[in-house]
Amino acid sequence: MFVTLTNRTLELRSPITTAHGQITHRQIVEITVQQDEFFGHGEAAPLPGFGLETFEETQAALTEWSKNSHLLPSQPAALSGATTALDYLEQSKSRITPPSGSIAVQALISAIDISSLERQITEALDNGYRALKLKVAATDAATDVKRIEIATTLIAPEILLRLDANGGWTPQEALHVLTKVSPGRVALIEEPTSDPKDWRQIHQETGIKIGADEQLTNQAQIDRLIDLDAAQTFVLKPSVLGGPPPTRRIASQAAQNGIDIIISSFLDGPIALRTARDLALELAPHQVHGLGTAPLFVENLPNDVQPINGYLHRL
Repeated sequence: MFVTLTNRTLELRSPITTAHGQITHRQIVEITVQQDEFFGHGEAAPLPGFGLETFEETQAALTEWSKNSHLLPSQPAALSGATTALDYLEQSKSRITPPSGSIAVQALISAIDISSLERQITEALDNGYRALKLKVAATDAATDVKRIEIATTLIAPEILLRLDANGGWTPQEALHVLTKVSPGRVALIEEPTSDPKDWRQIHQETGIKIGADEQLTNQAQIDRLIDLDAAQTFVLKPSVLGGPPPTRRIASQAAQNGIDIIISSFLDGPIALRTARDLALELAPHQVHGLGTAPLFVENLPNDVQPINGYLHRL
């Protein structure tokens, strides 16, 4: 098997502010594996502040793997890219053609200042999105309350509003902000605090569903989240979970425990977005997924990963 690695940088149109800091661009290693006339493609893109290896460590791990492809990388982003390429290679060798289909996706809203926030929300609604995901916990609680109030004023009740704190609130801040929200207007809060032991109380006191994302790091942690009854939704990012096989396994475990799943982008490039789209169609075709991120980049990504009226299409 022959492995080719290509570095790529994607610039964001506007910085995205999270509880872990500001993101301005994505550094990506694109992976191609070839065996005879068959090909598979993957992508590795670690992100500082989200518990992954550095970009340099990703490069080194993939370079080593390219020399000895029987020994997969151990680093999460590198492993995800490598196993994705191998998964698609096996599909190519089996001459499997995934069926066509469409999935609904959400728009990511991260603006802090009010005028930019209103503009991003209005543009998302004009572009047909059925769900918006608002980044919170990157500023003070009072500002978050105001931003959420504006969002609920601008969107119709049938539009889903999801929040993502990236673990940035204290339990007190989470309860303060979320109890200020009009009942029934927030469909989900991802990672409200850094400790999942807090989440059950937050859910009970606010009635808002909790999503686990960054906490889905390994099997022991997934089992702990289930034992704690901490989350009603697992937000699965194939590009950090080890690629398609582990994503399928975690989705199955979630279903067995009555937990919903959302497939989400890690601000990915086109290869990882295709992988996530295909898994969303396979695992939860009727869910609204976190894969509407292609328009956030300066570079125009391919049409098949660009949302059209709030949907991604696989033709």
